[in-house]
Amino acid sequence: MEESYTMIILIAITITLAFITVYWLISIQSVTTEFEHLEVINQEVVEDNGYFKIKITIENKGIKKVSISNVLINGRTLDEYKSSITPQDIEIKPGEKTQVKIKLSKSEFDHGQLVHIKFISAKGNEFPILIYIP
Repeated sequence: MEESYTMIILIAITITLAFITVYWLISIQSVTTEFEHLEVINQEVVEDNGYFKIKITIENKGIKKVSISNVLINGRTLDEYKSSITPQDIEIKPGEKTQVKIKLSKSEFDHGQLVHIKFISAKGNEFPILIYIP
């Protein structure tokens, strides 16, 4: 009789450990598979009426939608450079491409200069790009 109680307790502990292990594995998988990955497909710089217009084509190679919350130029905000970006709200779904246009004032930038552009996602991930102004 005592052996049957021991067997029931061991089976209950085994089932509990199995559920805990499955829950743990599911939680690890959801954390490690939700990543953001943006890739620059094309970039172009054109001079136009006192501005440098930068066109950047970005593709979302990750599996989650990426929302860009901030863009920095050489570590500073666009407002500090009197610059603008189109579109204002950048959201890229997995597998999609979008074109971002940044307008930089020629009073702040010059030919032959490297411009460090950093896209920052809503999750805080950073996607840096170096662009040469010809």
